[in-house]
Amino acid sequence: MNPRTRPVGDDVVHFVAGRPVAGPPVTRYSLSHARLIMNRLLGFSLALILATVVGCQRGDQPKYANVKGTVTYNGKPIDKGQITFALEGRPPSTMDVVAGKYNGQAMVGSNKVSISAKRKGTGPKLSKDAETQVKGYQEKFKAQPGQFGGPPSDYDPAMVEYIPPEWGTRSTQMRVVESGAPNEFNIDVTGKD
Repeated sequence: MNPRTRPVGDDVVHFVAGRPVAGPPVTRYSLSHARLIMNRLLGFSLALILATVVGCQRGDQPKYANVKGTVTYNGKPIDKGQITFALEGRPPSTMDVVAGKYNGQAMVGSNKVSISAKRKGTGPKLSKDAETQVKGYQEKFKAQPGQFGGPPSDYDPAMVEYIPPEWGTRSTQMRVVESGAPNEFNIDVTGKD
């Protein structure tokens, strides 16, 4: 007779650690089968975690390279502006242009380049009501800076974009940024003065 079972009437009572247990008898096969299933689940879980960690570390991380150069407008250095290098499907890299020069990092690959620069000019003619509204908002933002969003503190509505759209908002200009290369791009924008 099995030491783990004792007959009680017509039924067989199973004992584990000296105590009676209900349910089917525990056999060596059922224990090894349960252990095999648990080991497989544990192995699968560990393999899944390892694949996720390794895949995320090596994966599709963008590579950056140093870029520098000059930006001129009709042959004269741009006093103050921005240059943007944008790789399709990735966040753009924007650098300040100061005294016609820029320096920074952009993603390796074929980048669309756009330039933005503003100068005093004649903005769109506003109606009397619109001028009153703009003036009211400017006073409100000056009285409570940073509280309601609004334009930056150095915003001047008289400043207008003077870079032509083919170099600005609708740029199709491309430059290839290469890893380990000097990546010096000197850009001369021509436009109407």
